[in-house]
Amino acid sequence: MDFKKILFKSSEIDVEKSLPDAIVLCSKDGKIQWVNDIAAEIFETSKMHLLTSDISDFIDNPISLILSSITEHKPVITKFKEKEMYYDMTAREVQDGYVLDFRDAVYEEKKTEPKEDVSINREKNNFLLKLANDLKAPVQSIVGFSQAMTEGLGGNLSIQQEKYIKIINKNSSDLMYFISKLLELSQTETELKPAEKRPMDILALVNSVVKFNEQLYKGKEVNISISADEEFKKTINSDAEMLKIVIQDLLEVILKSVDMGEVIINLSNPSDEYISSKNIIAGDYTLITLSSSAMLLSESDLECLFDPYKIVDSTNRKNVLRAMILNSVKNMVQALGGTVWVESQILKSTSFNVIIPN
Repeated sequence: MDFKKILFKSSEIDVEKSLPDAIVLCSKDGKIQWVNDIAAEIFETSKMHLLTSDISDFIDNPISLILSSITEHKPVITKFKEKEMYYDMTAREVQDGYVLDFRDAVYEEKKTEPKEDVSINREKNNFLLKLANDLKAPVQSIVGFSQAMTEGLGGNLSIQQEKYIKIINKNSSDLMYFISKLLELSQTETELKPAEKRPMDILALVNSVVKFNEQLYKGKEVNISISADEEFKKTINSDAEMLKIVIQDLLEVILKSVDMGEVIINLSNPSDEYISSKNIIAGDYTLITLSSSAMLLSESDLECLFDPYKIVDSTNRKNVLRAMILNSVKNMVQALGGTVWVESQILKSTSFNVIIPN
């Protein structure tokens, strides 16, 4: 195999500009086939040892990260095992494998040291998690007491008082939801537990999530339907708790964005051709698709859909909450060994797709 030819044909990685970076060529199953000298330096081992190793020996969930980088066409942050070392990894699919480019620039646009930035980010997330009760308890009290007052606790209210109390209740409920999702994002970025995969009935799980959300779309002209392809394998090995949160979050994103129309949740076992077309390594997968013809996204929406930090710096700040939720979803799906993406026909329909190994 002509490694140099493969590398220089990799259009998404400018190899000449990447000469100071670590370059690794690995097979589809993760076996390292070629590395440059910089790779040996950052992996802190010899080239000979690397060439007898698997990329998973050095990085957590490498295939999932590789597929995420390929699917989203951008670098992903990787952490080296047993080391406080973080790198941007850009992946490109080539003949019989992947070219991986590691760059020591987690937050390159800020021109700061990645280790310092990641450390600060981790400390920030840990701070939020430790303050969870302090953040949630007073807001929960406002929600509870304002709700009780609207129901007559403390005596009758005038029409004007009732109006104000309902506003307080709604705004505090919205704030409570925002805090919960901010903490969820912080947790998935900081201390997401490894997936505990066990046999589960995914069709039953989806039905339970839809039933749980009946109150969320009650009063709206929204119909939710669940379908499964013929010969769909409903029993899979996955983390039921984590997958339930993923489906719940995606359904909430849709239901909070629409007032009418149909939401379709489809379960299928994608064909080998479909998997290949999505640059996903061959295997046995379950595809979960949540579609809505009423959820309309613009091009600017799609640019920042999974990145709340980018939205904060843009004019599209109203969608920060949605991006926070979708970023959490992405982190959890990656922990399950899968990937998530959105397909949208501008001003026509939107579908969220989650693919996880069975």
